[in-house]
Amino acid sequence: MMRLREKTLEELEDWEEELNDREQESGHPNYATKIELFREMVRRFQQLVRQNKDDYSHELEYVKWKLIYSLIHYGTYLKTVYQKDDHLAAKCLEEALKYDRTNPIAAYRLGFLSYKKRNYSEAIQYFELTLTNHKYYEKHQYQLDDQQVIHAHIYLTNSALKIAKEAYEKMNQLPQSANQNIPIHEFSSLFLNLQENEQYLQRNAFYQLTGDEKTTCSKEECERLIDSEPSNTIILYFSDRNITAFFEGEDVSLSADQGIMLQYFLLKSSEDHPATRNAFSDVETIKQNTFVQKVNRLKNKLREKGLPPMIQTKRYQGETAYYFDGSCEFYIMYRVDDVESE
Repeated sequence: MMRLREKTLEELEDWEEELNDREQESGHPNYATKIELFREMVRRFQQLVRQNKDDYSHELEYVKWKLIYSLIHYGTYLKTVYQKDDHLAAKCLEEALKYDRTNPIAAYRLGFLSYKKRNYSEAIQYFELTLTNHKYYEKHQYQLDDQQVIHAHIYLTNSALKIAKEAYEKMNQLPQSANQNIPIHEFSSLFLNLQENEQYLQRNAFYQLTGDEKTTCSKEECERLIDSEPSNTIILYFSDRNITAFFEGEDVSLSADQGIMLQYFLLKSSEDHPATRNAFSDVETIKQNTFVQKVNRLKNKLREKGLPPMIQTKRYQGETAYYFDGSCEFYIMYRVDDVESE
């Protein structure tokens, strides 16, 4: 296959269209290939803008937006396909920040990943950038929600406390002759705050959504709810590795796209306001027949595992549309620190 740098801009645009067709046929996004494609397209449009050959600034910003979208969502996609890869996710988020330094959620996720690997000085930098971006770029597409803002403040505080704790412990290990004149401060209350903050993060690690409310809960509470097998209730669980729908002892694994689609139907559709393909067209408009195929795959997968036929079909605004019929209760659970939101 011809390398991307050898293709003309028109050929790159044709290749993007072909990738879109492949995605819609398979039902799975191809983020890795699209990231390479959009990088090259951004480079080309940057050259044209610098050369002042007509006004390509709009095209540049549009392709850059598609690149940032792919970079941010690739990390979330990785943890539900093949294996969880924090290193590659971090690389993608760092690149997204390179193209958009004001992006709150990219900085937030990088802070979270740094915190996980105990690089607290790096986590401080990212969470400070997160809160700055959230404050000064209120209309950004990737704005934080209220709970993520709380978590960002706690992670920032904990990172500083953990650095102080490590320094304090090292100071106490100095030989007596070296530290006899060093003032010894009482840090126990701060370390107690650190412990309480960690407990808060664990207690509020996940969102739990129903049709009426959105609360937070711990991972253990999510698992207890699943184990309780509530009657006539579907549970859609975005765990740290998999997306699974549970119903009265049955369970079915879903792809990232299927999980997001089912979540939308449960939360935002009704017979009066069914979901058309436009509800799932984040970057490119989904073709009608592709949308129908995707929904049918989801419905068939749920039905094969014994879940009730809760997604119904109707014509709406001249198109095939779908809605949750309300025939059962539901819970949706996903981690507060994930990129995806409702």
